[in-house]
Amino acid sequence: MGYKKLDEVMELLTDELDGFNKSIVRLEKLTQHTDNINVIPDTSEIERLLREHLNSEMTKTEKLQESVQDISSQISKARLVPKVQLWILYSIWFISLVIIGYLSFKVSGTNVVREKAFTNEGKEVISELRGYFDQNPGHYESYRKWIQKKDSVPNRK
Repeated sequence: MGYKKLDEVMELLTDELDGFNKSIVRLEKLTQHTDNINVIPDTSEIERLLREHLNSEMTKTEKLQESVQDISSQISKARLVPKVQLWILYSIWFISLVIIGYLSFKVSGTNVVREKAFTNEGKEVISELRGYFDQNPGHYESYRKWIQKKDSVPNRK
């Protein structure tokens, strides 16, 4: 019985070897055909797709650059305060400075005016008092007495 199984195994092995040999022969025939086949690599489609992609990217880049230039020009033109408002503000400052200068010039001259007015008015008052005292000699005497009392009383301040 042992030989029978061994014969079956041997038969199976020979069948398998025979099938393997046939497969090798077929593979050799196929490799001979592939050696005769010349494969020409054609990358024209890939190159065309790459060119299209490159062109589309270039147009997108140009559009972006134009947008950035537009934005930068708008930013450079943009101001926090409009021009008209700046001119109004500058004119108000200038007018204020002119008014301040004029008033300071006028105030600096008030001492001279005050002194002139005091001397002129003092002379007028004295001349008017002389006329009054000449007309009323009794009042002049009471005025002199009052002045003497005033000068004789010490200041109590």
